[in-house]
Amino acid sequence: MKKIITAVILSLALAQFAFAGAFDKGGVLGVGGRALGMGHAFGAVADDGSAVYWNTAGLTQLERAEVNLFLGPLLNGKEYYTFLSFGSPFFQDTAWQLSVLSLIHNDKNNTKEFTVIGSFASALNLERTFSVGVNVKYLNYNSTASYTTSSGTTLQGIANGLGLDLGVLYQMPLPQFGKKINLGLFIQDIETTLHWQGGTTEEKIPTIFKIASAYYIDDNLLMTADLDFFNDLNISGIPLQEPIYDISGNTITALKPDPYRLHVGVEGWFFKRHLGLRGGYTGFATMQGRLTGGVTYREDIWEVDYAYIGHAEHLGDSHRFSVILRFGTEREKLTAISVVRPPKNLNSYPANGAINLTWEPNEEPNVTGYAIYMSKSPGARYIPVAKRIKENYVTIDGLKNGTRYYFVVASINNTYPSVESAYSNEASAVPAPVVPGTPEMFPVAQKKEVRKNGAVDVKWGKMPPANMAGYNIYITESSGKGYVKVNPSPVNDTHFVVKGLEVGKKYFFVITSVTNDVPPIESKFSKEWADVAKPEGSMTENAAAGQR
Repeated sequence: MKKIITAVILSLALAQFAFAGAFDKGGVLGVGGRALGMGHAFGAVADDGSAVYWNTAGLTQLERAEVNLFLGPLLNGKEYYTFLSFGSPFFQDTAWQLSVLSLIHNDKNNTKEFTVIGSFASALNLERTFSVGVNVKYLNYNSTASYTTSSGTTLQGIANGLGLDLGVLYQMPLPQFGKKINLGLFIQDIETTLHWQGGTTEEKIPTIFKIASAYYIDDNLLMTADLDFFNDLNISGIPLQEPIYDISGNTITALKPDPYRLHVGVEGWFFKRHLGLRGGYTGFATMQGRLTGGVTYREDIWEVDYAYIGHAEHLGDSHRFSVILRFGTEREKLTAISVVRPPKNLNSYPANGAINLTWEPNEEPNVTGYAIYMSKSPGARYIPVAKRIKENYVTIDGLKNGTRYYFVVASINNTYPSVESAYSNEASAVPAPVVPGTPEMFPVAQKKEVRKNGAVDVKWGKMPPANMAGYNIYITESSGKGYVKVNPSPVNDTHFVVKGLEVGKKYFFVITSVTNDVPPIESKFSKEWADVAKPEGSMTENAAAGQR
């Protein structure tokens, strides 16, 4: 009986002329070994060339140019699904890709389906966490079969059409509760229509709405869930509003329509991200959902992916394979060469649930700001946490105490699209719950004027407590921004003379307390204090001098 039911399904799926089955959306298709091994739950990941199938907005995550090749034999070799693409980053915030999809049917009609896809994606905000992508598609269907309509018109098995896909991706960093959460929306085949030769018949390809989510627990563990909605009124000639029956009159419940498809997946990486293992569950339109699995081996410039998808009895399990070849070094963009220099002397200072960053300002006239990147691993896998920072300092909040974070900074120029420099030096720190109190700055009675001849005597009037290493002094020429540390090591005194200043010019100062911990913990900035530099000649004999 199972074989009879299966034969009915296959005959309906394959024997019907494909006017209603062309570019089928029943759920068995898809590209990329990673995506398929994760139960097709890839719409909020979409970080390689297969993104054009799952969510085009994900192309903005490409760090290098890459070639994708995919092969998927279907239904025990009755069909072959292939995918070939070349994609590349373009400037700092955009990416493009050209792809070709093909579905070859091993049937007497020599049926072939081809889709050529041109894709473009761009970030919409300065942090590159919100992006959109679009596919423009040309579809071609070719078969030796013909079909006579109820009006007597004979249609040839050749059709062409144009299609449009639209995707949105939002990446939300979660440094305290993992790495990040991605949310995606993908609308596939917006008003995509096939035009059949031999008449005026048109066939609208069903639109799929995909809502996707991905939770990056850390760099090596990922959980995903997608939900698809579509209303294909005719999959392989079977009206979705009605069940069908076998020869005994029993309902084939597996073919009852379900406009929703749930996909879930999990992925883990091992051995320094060389080996990837994944599993998932995928729903189908006309049969029960099935478990999936997959494995990846990855080197720096290439990776091989394998996916297994279970199917109903007698339909045959599916084995899918893909290869990715990458070109260039990480973050290298195939674009105009940036002449922007990176910031220098990046320093990090821990606080309670936060880290303060400072660096030397880039004085180039075309620099309009800075981009801040963060990672939990040294030297790799940075994510943007702030962009277009105007000053040469920033506080990164919402961090987990006791966890070490790594930071780099890039300069941004004034072109459109903007171009970033290479990364600065890396700096790291560990936020801690116990932070020294912020010192108070106040005037101290003096025997005589000591702020003279290109110097300012910064005073706070208190010796540091026993558990403190001392104080750090910061200076700026603009109130409230651009502070630069002037002391080489914590000052264990009640004041510090900053020299080398322009006589008669006003300067602004803040100070911080620093503990003896390893690494040291630094308080937030004190209230700002200002003074005008005076000549050094009349400094008091007992003034402790420091050099800026």
